Amino acid sequence: MHDVLALHGGEPTTREPFPPWPQFAERTLQDILEPLKTGRVASWSGGRVIEFENRWAAWLGVPHAVACSSGTAALHLALLALGISAGDEVILPSHTFVSTALAPLHVGATPVFCDVTDDQTIDPRALERLVTNRTRAVIVVHLYGIVCDMERIVPLAHRFGLKVVEDCAQCVGGETAGKKAGTNGDAGCFSFSQGKHISSGGEGGMIVTADDRVAGECRSLRDYGRSLAEPCPGAHVRAGFNCRLTELQAIVGLNEIARLDSWNLPRRRGYARIYDHAFAQFPGVRSLPLNAAIRRNAYWKYPLQLSMESFTRDTEELRRALCAEGIPDAGSVWPEAYEEPIFAEKGFPRCPNAEAVRRRTLVLALPPTWEKSHVETCAAAVKKVLRAYRR
Repeated sequence: MHDVLALHGGEPTTREPFPPWPQFAERTLQDILEPLKTGRVASWSGGRVIEFENRWAAWLGVPHAVACSSGTAALHLALLALGISAGDEVILPSHTFVSTALAPLHVGATPVFCDVTDDQTIDPRALERLVTNRTRAVIVVHLYGIVCDMERIVPLAHRFGLKVVEDCAQCVGGETAGKKAGTNGDAGCFSFSQGKHISSGGEGGMIVTADDRVAGECRSLRDYGRSLAEPCPGAHVRAGFNCRLTELQAIVGLNEIARLDSWNLPRRRGYARIYDHAFAQFPGVRSLPLNAAIRRNAYWKYPLQLSMESFTRDTEELRRALCAEGIPDAGSVWPEAYEEPIFAEKGFPRCPNAEAVRRRTLVLALPPTWEKSHVETCAAAVKKVLRAYRR
């Protein structure tokens, strides 16, 4: 019965629960009591949001970090601060969560969907073919922690005079030639929502930039369009938004930064090596997630690509079988952004390679709260399922 899938009445690989993610630093429970006791919970009433921004900027090695309410808000504000507006085109991969594609709409621009390479990131060659006289920016998405080919994309963008925004919602700690993801373009945008590398208490975001003007614009836009400079500091000089972070969220985020390099990222990368070893020569596995010296993976998730002609079931059925084996977070892959209802009726050109990559990808979890045994159990369950459905 050990070879019979639980989905077909066999014994599951495990009945033990897996540790959840996120799991917050123990000191956070104590630290958040201070603003709750003093009543200084808003960003303008204390100093923890500023501290969070300074620590994030220092960790990345950039001059400016601007905290905001979400990763989606970060993308929106960054495009506005970079001067993207109605009539402009913004190129982005279709192979991403819908929030990336919503950002251009929020500023009145048109999203232009680009195909991806087999490594799941935007294809520089396809990007170049999409540039028109209306193109003003490109949003690159470091999907699942896989870093885009920035050494090709940034010079290409500069050649056409395009702004580069890095969507790092899934890539805290990824690197290009030693530079952290988010620091290679004109602005980098991060998400601290519940399931990301770190969470600031459910939601939160950050914009990073080396440009003083862009940073100032983002600070103003997130705070009702308030002016930060003479001759009218504090006055509302533009139609801004309320996209501020709270002191409570900043405290949570600060304590997560403190253990990124000592606990969070090392464990993710160590668990990825376990998966690599398990699947490198396994029949039916097409490719492992890209990780190279020039493009160092941050491993938000572990997207395993399969040769689907080797199996009798599609990836959605494989995921259901994994769940029955007791494996949590064998997550579904979202549709291409242009397949979402808001875009589907507009008739955007298809991105065939992105669709093919999505159909053959099985996404595995590797949160730092797991132990080595949990990763090994997950790998064993995947192998069991793949063997059962092999042609």
